[in-house]
Amino acid sequence: MLKKILIVLAIAAAVALTPQAAYAQQNCVTVYGGGVVCGAKTEEIVHKPVETGLAENLLAVAAGSIVAAGALLLFSKKISTRLPDAE
Repeated sequence: MLKKILIVLAIAAAVALTPQAAYAQQNCVTVYGGGVVCGAKTEEIVHKPVETGLAENLLAVAAGSIVAAGALLLFSKKISTRLPDAE
């Protein structure tokens, strides 16, 4: 029981003592004829374009199509051999 309590306390201490990231900076401006307006200025996020589309996975699509066609052919042959001839 003591081991469990020590493990829980060690995990709780590790979580509590990890440094927390603070990205927001306080930004206050004085508006003409009014008071001070404060807002949060956050870290600027830079968006990077991601390559998407079929061109990156063309080999995988071709291989998948061939495997799917082969599986379809195999299952259709198995089904056609099970069915009685309708003559």
